[in-house]
Amino acid sequence: MGRKPDAGYLMDPRGDAEVDAVEGRLAEEIGGLFPPVQPRAASRRRLHDDLLAMMRRRPTLRVAAPPERRRWALVVGATVGSLVPLVGVAAYLVRSRSTGKAQHAASQ
Repeated sequence: MGRKPDAGYLMDPRGDAEVDAVEGRLAEEIGGLFPPVQPRAASRRRLHDDLLAMMRRRPTLRVAAPPERRRWALVVGATVGSLVPLVGVAAYLVRSRSTGKAQHAASQ
């Protein structure tokens, strides 16, 4: 049989539905054997303190400014991108005045 896409780790990699069903029932039985328990207050406090300590040690997120060359390239690119349509309009106006009539796009 072919492998099922996105099969969970409890499922057989070959995609056998019967094996998958047995494994699913087994997982439910095992989960039912162990009742939920509350952690001790000392464990919760230690976990809380550890998480806070890790958070304080983690460097803060800093957004790096682009290097000067990259910034210059972005400014030049934006300027050229803005000027191209203006040059196109100017060329259209100059050509239409020189021919004496407005040019229209060909209809289909």
